[in-house]
Amino acid sequence: MPIQMDQQPSAQADSGSPREVQFRLGDWVVDVATRDIRRAGTVVRLEPKVMRVLEFLVGRRGQVVSRYDLESHVWSGMVVTDDAVTNTVIKLRKALGDKARDPRYIETIAKTGYRLIADVEPLPGRAGPLLPPGETPPGDELSRTAAPTGGPKDGHPGPATGQVTVAPPQRPRIRRGRLLPVLMLVSLAVAGGLALYLSVITPPPTAAAGTVVAVLPFDNLSGDPEQDYFADGITQDLITDLSKLSNLQVLARNSALAYRASTEPESVIGRELGARFLVRGSVQRSGERLRINVSLTDAVEGRNRWGERYDRQLADIFHLQDEITAHVVSALQVELAPGEQQRLTRRYVTSIEAYDALLRGLDLLGRRASADNAEARAQFERAIELEPGFARAYAGLAMTHAMHATYGHGPQVAASLERAETIARQGMAIDEAQPQLHFAMGLVEMYRGNLAAAAAEVSRAIELRPSFADGYGLMAWILHFAGRPDEGLEAMRRAIALNPHVTALYRTVKAALHYELGELDQARALLEESVEMNPDQLLTRLYLAAVYAATGQFESARWQVDEIRALDAGFRLDLAYGFPIRDPRYRARFLADLARAGLAAH
Repeated sequence: MPIQMDQQPSAQADSGSPREVQFRLGDWVVDVATRDIRRAGTVVRLEPKVMRVLEFLVGRRGQVVSRYDLESHVWSGMVVTDDAVTNTVIKLRKALGDKARDPRYIETIAKTGYRLIADVEPLPGRAGPLLPPGETPPGDELSRTAAPTGGPKDGHPGPATGQVTVAPPQRPRIRRGRLLPVLMLVSLAVAGGLALYLSVITPPPTAAAGTVVAVLPFDNLSGDPEQDYFADGITQDLITDLSKLSNLQVLARNSALAYRASTEPESVIGRELGARFLVRGSVQRSGERLRINVSLTDAVEGRNRWGERYDRQLADIFHLQDEITAHVVSALQVELAPGEQQRLTRRYVTSIEAYDALLRGLDLLGRRASADNAEARAQFERAIELEPGFARAYAGLAMTHAMHATYGHGPQVAASLERAETIARQGMAIDEAQPQLHFAMGLVEMYRGNLAAAAAEVSRAIELRPSFADGYGLMAWILHFAGRPDEGLEAMRRAIALNPHVTALYRTVKAALHYELGELDQARALLEESVEMNPDQLLTRLYLAAVYAATGQFESARWQVDEIRALDAGFRLDLAYGFPIRDPRYRARFLADLARAGLAAH
């Protein structure tokens, strides 16, 4: 008995000998039964949903297929996000070695959907009718074997170019010995023949399935608003510690800050953040005494999972923080991966003054303003002076110099980057396992145009801290410069999942990726939102000027350039540092749009 292809193919085939369904797609041979695609000795196995999307597009070759059509037929009418469809198409493109900007297989139709443009040829005696899943021609049935189950353990589809060797069908082994899924493993052909390999590590699927935690800002009960930085620092330290665990998904501080002093019920906060568990607390510092109250709430069940009050000497703060982290992890029943217990062990400093300076510096650095950046640097320098082995202070200091590069021009940028690298290397010599040190080095290498080195540093930062939202955001920016906007959007999706209250900068990075793809309406909407959130963000106005020019809105484009010059009279477009775009066509388009907006490159 042949098996009719229905909306949801069973994992078990009916008895009998179903016909094999194979066809040629461009220079690939597609085997529907095994979900394999083959070309010149290279074999890539597609995930079930990816194969079903391919079948649906093949059945409508040359026609524009909307996202709604894909949702209706491939997801059987289930309500899914646009990201689910987009990410599946990204995986298919990556497997085929296709490029969204210069497609040979799948063309993106802005605001509509996709169109298969490659030639399709049934193989003699090996193919049934090439129709969308769930549809059959009059008087005929489409026969196929049911897709075998398995998923990632059956192999990961990789980029299908002549420069890449497809990995064997097993999960890659990560340095710390734990098997983790790989979000991206791509080879980027960039100027000078450099092959850039990116390996971005995501938390295991079990984290996203239920153990999502938000640490809300601890209340400052000292009665002195000047002590807010201390309560915020305790909060951030707990977030940082928990986000080192691969079986937890810990939301970024920025999203939790929206609920400072909130009186909303835990159920509402949890639902809005997408977090099942909420950690709340308060800090009261009085002289050399410290009182901290902490509680863990299940926002879904509406019950308190754990709570404790601690009265300690200020000098005992580091041991106390370890104790709080251990209690939260125990209450959540989190399984620690090999090496993660050691990762949670704090490298103690002896100076409370140095720690206090660190917290003040982090508070200032988080404001992302030039004047605050200079004050933060002074605090980090003081922390290092008091505690020369304080790796976290080196990380903060390196970040101030990396951030300073974004405020400067020409030789000033080079000097700032050189200083940031020197300090980051000094910090790594003390403690290589500080994620922020690698994040700072990622910024340095990106601005220098060393995209392979930048990707390696950011990958290491994410490996050390799997819930590192800004790490994924920076990786998205690197991918933008490297000419891989599809993968950049996937990295941005991870960043936003971890930081759901999307910042202006996140919107700008995502918009730049859409602009690179030629998706101008999406880019413009995001950039306009970003400008409204932060009118002083020069980068946002720069891309908005380019988008306006690209869409013929020249008056609006010129107005954005005027705003850029009002923000920074000496601004010039310095591609050598700020915009190391490797794709010559994209770079030319970007510069042409900016020139039409009235801003020339120097």
